[in-house]
Amino acid sequence: MTVNAVTYILVVIFGSSSWLSTNSIWMELPLLTQHLPEGWSLPSYLAAVVQLACIGPLAYSIVHKCSDYTVPTAPAIQILLVFCTIITGALSYFWPVTVTVAGTPHSLALIGIMFGMALVNATSNVLFMPYMSMYHPSYLTAYFVGMGLSSLVPSIVSLVQGTGRYDCIQNNVTGLLAPHYYPSRFDVSTFNLIMFGWMSLATVSFALLHWTPLGGPKEFKTTKSSDRLPPDEASPLQPKEKKTHTMARYFTLLFLVAFNCAQMNGIVPSIQSFAMLPYSQMTYHLALTLSNIASPIVCFLPLLLQPKTVFSMSILTGLATFFTGLIVTLAAASPDPIGREYWWGGVIAVFCSVIASALHSYLRTVFAGVLCEGAEDKESRLFWCGVFIQIGSFIGSSIMFPLVNVYGLFTSAPACR
Repeated sequence: MTVNAVTYILVVIFGSSSWLSTNSIWMELPLLTQHLPEGWSLPSYLAAVVQLACIGPLAYSIVHKCSDYTVPTAPAIQILLVFCTIITGALSYFWPVTVTVAGTPHSLALIGIMFGMALVNATSNVLFMPYMSMYHPSYLTAYFVGMGLSSLVPSIVSLVQGTGRYDCIQNNVTGLLAPHYYPSRFDVSTFNLIMFGWMSLATVSFALLHWTPLGGPKEFKTTKSSDRLPPDEASPLQPKEKKTHTMARYFTLLFLVAFNCAQMNGIVPSIQSFAMLPYSQMTYHLALTLSNIASPIVCFLPLLLQPKTVFSMSILTGLATFFTGLIVTLAAASPDPIGREYWWGGVIAVFCSVIASALHSYLRTVFAGVLCEGAEDKESRLFWCGVFIQIGSFIGSSIMFPLVNVYGLFTSAPACR
């Protein structure tokens, strides 16, 4: 099959809407933490809010799999995209609003809007991904490239904005060093208006993709896909051992999906600031930016190099876990991680962050491709892949939130020493 360039681009832009809104808030953390009361504990609050939004995919899953009602997929996606676009625009005006709860100010406006964004983004795992089953498998890669762009686009805008730049200046009264922040080229509100523009583009792209000839041929389904979690690959005439092997492989792959995404979406975002900021603000920026650049690039790799066996995918998952463990180790050692006073310390920190991000993104694409390969029920396979992505992300964040905010196992590094 020849891939249509226009359709491919529309899928990429549509895919970028999947997590663009919540990722854009992560990229503004250097500015948000300067103005909002939570400080550098804000990332763990936001990570928890994102995972609480799993109520969205849970509700959709119950309706989709446990009732006779068939959710009209395309209209549902269009409505969610419009809603997310609107609240992204609203964020540009309401992000600084705080409310005092139990005597402590909290950024309830930001957290509330973040929940709305995450509700859409989390539901994309079980709604947007299965929608791609209507297209040739080549376009699934385009969707994951778009998911990578959902981090890269806010990252590039943040770099242009120049967030979090400061010099350490000695206070004449106390004699201590204190950060003097340079003003950014544009503020948080302008940043979010730019994200509003991109979300508008993604919303229009989906409309063109689904309801116009630009979207190319699709495989429209007239009935609901299989509701069963076990695969239907083996016929009743096949040996029982082969059926057992097929189911074991299928569930192992779903476990690996969840385990990978627990690290990618739950563990690393919660503690990356603790791991990188002790070296410098520039180290943190480089780690985020280079990781976000690597993420969409590696999504092309399965077109050239895609492991087929559970063993090889398990080895790659173990390697990704090793680099995630290094990031956790650096975060646990904050504010004095290894090599903090030397240039090579920051290099190691950035390297671990980039490699972990690349492996996680690559594996997410590989798992989705392998789960769908040769299956007749591709929509159901992608649905369950999305479900386990969300399950893993929720578990990872649920583990990290109390470790950061209740038990205080991670200590923030001062901006100047």
